[in-house]
Amino acid sequence: MWFASLETVENYICLFILVWDVIPVRNSATYSKELREETDNLIQIIKELNISKENDKNYSKILDDYKGYRFLSSQTFRQNLVHNVWKELENHGLKNNSYAVSEQLSRCSIFQKKELRAMILSRIKSFQSFSRKIKEVKELQQAPLNNKMKDENQEIILSENESLENQIVDLADNKLQIGNSAILKDESRDTQELEKRENENLKTQSHNTKKLIQDITDLQDMLTDFTMVQGSDYKINNNEANSLLRAFKCEVNCPSSRASLVLGFLLQRITIAKIIVEVEKYLNGFSENQKMALERDIVNTTETLINQIILFEKNWKGEDDTTKITPIKIRQNVYSALSYRSFPIDHSLIKSTASKLLHKMNKYRQIVDEETKSEMDDQAIQITRKVIDVFYFGFKTQASVPTYKFFDAGQALEPHLMKGAFGNDEFKKLEVEVCGFPCIGIFTGDKLSDRIFMKAQIISRSKRSS
Repeated sequence: MWFASLETVENYICLFILVWDVIPVRNSATYSKELREETDNLIQIIKELNISKENDKNYSKILDDYKGYRFLSSQTFRQNLVHNVWKELENHGLKNNSYAVSEQLSRCSIFQKKELRAMILSRIKSFQSFSRKIKEVKELQQAPLNNKMKDENQEIILSENESLENQIVDLADNKLQIGNSAILKDESRDTQELEKRENENLKTQSHNTKKLIQDITDLQDMLTDFTMVQGSDYKINNNEANSLLRAFKCEVNCPSSRASLVLGFLLQRITIAKIIVEVEKYLNGFSENQKMALERDIVNTTETLINQIILFEKNWKGEDDTTKITPIKIRQNVYSALSYRSFPIDHSLIKSTASKLLHKMNKYRQIVDEETKSEMDDQAIQITRKVIDVFYFGFKTQASVPTYKFFDAGQALEPHLMKGAFGNDEFKKLEVEVCGFPCIGIFTGDKLSDRIFMKAQIISRSKRSS
């Protein structure tokens, strides 16, 4: 009932802050990232709505301040801001319900809080859509007036521009005559220093990218061996395998050679997904064993430091490039170090995840050959470490952090993102049967601008006739 009583964008912005305020952020890389992304998204929407111009409060700044306060050790600023948010909501719909709402929010599960945040953003976006339509109408109404003003002022503006350009040219000539020699010397030194730094950056980035691509290639080979189901060394559990294939909407059934091929691909996807789930639990969890928690502490400390530097750069004025690139350099260097040395084979995360992987694989296939079976333990450990290395550390060694995409059964083929047994002339008649390894890249929404590190590995099938 209280949710439905909220009527304005401002109300939902306040509620957004209150929901986040009952979520632990500082020691969680995942929640830190989600808070930054959702807040930045909301700030962009607010700018389009222009509500700060119609209201004496700058909600973009309030959100940005709140995001920054969540990463400070002192919580005084955050508490004051949240107190003011509660007061505003009490004046707009929650006059007698604030305590009850606070209790409800604190009792919500993490999943429920995430759903609530999604609902809030959805409501605010609905205001955004409505605002755009109003803006279009206003622009149409203002068009004749704007054209008239342009005609009247165009000559004055052109004349002023010409005068200013002449003044700038005169000033530039005088400055060059006064200090030409000294400037050339300074510029030469600066240029050499910049070129040196740029070359070092390019070498580092080139090395990081080559290493990531090589690690991805190695992981693909390891997964192919680990998820093998074909041959006399293996026996597929047909009932379990068919249930899995149906769950992922694959149109094959065991026993058949094609079903075995599809199942092998599907087990690769499950392996990657399982490791990612276990790593996320580790990074967001708690351990009394300080040694075993070392990687998690490094990740969380790094993310906190990066957030602090970003906040520092936003709040204190300056023109230097060093401050701007510091968060990127910190991220690249720390995650590069983690990529080389993290998670020894006796680490609890590696051992427990490898054990769970083997249990999951055994659900769908049995290894008949004893020698092959004896190799599985080591393979599970190596794959666990390699997936972490690629998807958690390797990505973040890049200047721009890539992401990954799995494709589901039935999706249209996208040759610039996928590779498989299909030609350029026939892909329009085909669709995805299964995606074993995801596409890794920087996705812009424009295939000409996408930067692809590795295409997805897929098996295709004919499209259903409509």
